[in-house]
Amino acid sequence: MKILVTGATGTVGGHVARQLSGSGHQLVALVRDPSKADLPTDVTVVEGDLTDASAVGRALEGADRAFLNMADDNGAVFAEAAAKAGLGHAVLLSSFTAVTELPSGPANIVTARHQAGEQALTQAGVPSTFLRAAGFDYNILMWIAGAADGVVRAPNADVKLPVVDPADIAAASVAVLTAADPKPGVYSITGPQSLSVRDQIAIINETLNRSYSVREISQAEAATAAFPQGTPDFVATSVLETMGPGAAVLAPSGDVQTLTGEAARPFHAWVADNAEAFV
Repeated sequence: MKILVTGATGTVGGHVARQLSGSGHQLVALVRDPSKADLPTDVTVVEGDLTDASAVGRALEGADRAFLNMADDNGAVFAEAAAKAGLGHAVLLSSFTAVTELPSGPANIVTARHQAGEQALTQAGVPSTFLRAAGFDYNILMWIAGAADGVVRAPNADVKLPVVDPADIAAASVAVLTAADPKPGVYSITGPQSLSVRDQIAIINETLNRSYSVREISQAEAATAAFPQGTPDFVATSVLETMGPGAAVLAPSGDVQTLTGEAARPFHAWVADNAEAFV
């Protein structure tokens, strides 16, 4: 079976490619810059951009299934090309925001992006599985980056979210991509427990023998601290809303175990695996 992986130089897509490596399937990765593609040797690299119909068409040639991590067009080009190529099944890295009402509503660009991606595949008639992921474990690094003095400054420090290990998102993706007969469906991909920033810092301190403290800051302060100067307000607001009280309605799900047969990994396991990120 031939499987296309997009976003293979990113976190989740990279995990997908590595987890598929050695499986006996023919693997192809569509990447913008092959010189940056540090991928297993059994992955064939096709140069191109997901917004380039010609490149997407080349990458999809003969493909049976594909993992889609959307590009700037929110998956529209891929969906059209996949339908034309007769792709058997697509796995879309979507988000809980596609079905969660955040304060900005449809003006939230994260919500709009994932709703558009799901809609593009549905309207194109491509058999698809939507993996609506929670916030990633590594989002805590947004606030750790400013903690050189040992103080983690973050907004919504006590809002609890079921953050997920990107490797679990990849494992769920691989389970669908390699299933004998995958059926279109929707899954909520979360970690096993809802944790606040304060909870996560306590786990980091315990796991890595650190002594971080937490100080809550305002949304405005967070936007200044975590985003490059000149970032439009609506972009910062959209991202911060995915970590705020409106996102706390998302409950931990057992869908990782449903798809993979293994329970979602706890936050402390991700911390231990990524200890170098906290130096």
